[in-house]
Amino acid sequence: MVGRITNIQRFSVHDGPGIRTVVFLKGCTLRCRWCCNPEAMLQESVLMFQPELCIRCGACVSACAMGASGTLEQITLDRTRCTGCGACEEVCYAGAKYKKDIYISAEALWKEIEKDKIFYKRTKGGVTFSGGEALLQADFLTELLRLCKEGGVQTAVETCGNVPWESFEQILPWMDLFLFDIKHTDSAKHREYTGAGCEKIMENCRRLCSRGKSVIVRVPVIPEFNFHRVELESIIRFAKEVGAREVDFLPYHRYAANKYRYLDMEYWNPGVQRLDKSLVEECLVGIDTKLEIRIDG
Repeated sequence: MVGRITNIQRFSVHDGPGIRTVVFLKGCTLRCRWCCNPEAMLQESVLMFQPELCIRCGACVSACAMGASGTLEQITLDRTRCTGCGACEEVCYAGAKYKKDIYISAEALWKEIEKDKIFYKRTKGGVTFSGGEALLQADFLTELLRLCKEGGVQTAVETCGNVPWESFEQILPWMDLFLFDIKHTDSAKHREYTGAGCEKIMENCRRLCSRGKSVIVRVPVIPEFNFHRVELESIIRFAKEVGAREVDFLPYHRYAANKYRYLDMEYWNPGVQRLDKSLVEECLVGIDTKLEIRIDG
């Protein structure tokens, strides 16, 4: 079975316990304004153009049958003409034009994951499937998870939760841990900033916990959206109510700003600066809960 991924990130320590391999699957059901993986958010093939790497050799101009690469005098990327075929990527010696769109079989991907088993064993780590939204490719993900469990590798899935419950049911037999994003408990505000309400998301989280699955609630803390004590406390209450094992708060950063430029996408709010971990800690001071709370910078 073949799926689509954007990247394999090795030696991660932020996406589950121990040292982990993180596989980013392509496509998402949400359009979060601050998304740090816009190349994974889009389901269609898209080309990224990093103009500061361009050496003006003109190879892409000759390779592009659609005339999307501009001229020898002005090399560019005309997205109204680009089909995402990747012909320019193949001849771009400097790596200025490239795609984050890899078709790979479940067996081939498992072989890549298996290379890091020694690190998993030493640190109680494993593999985390992220995105985008990994559950949009539920059949591919199921096959991968089966291979991982048969190979003795601990499995985790990071999910936005905005998929049919049947997709969760499909993968449950092979799951060890869910990293479940809860961004807000107010559906109207959630819809305004992500493109969808949060009712289905919260219900799916509730059902996972009721099945006895290990769930860590993850909260991207975003200025102007949910960086307020009342809103963060509401998420903690929800996590406690459904039986999540901990809540991780992830302060907003701007690491993805350049990705939007390479994709000719507008970054949501250039004036909003990164959120310091100490400000999130201050916001949460005094909240009474028995849940484990973590703040990752």
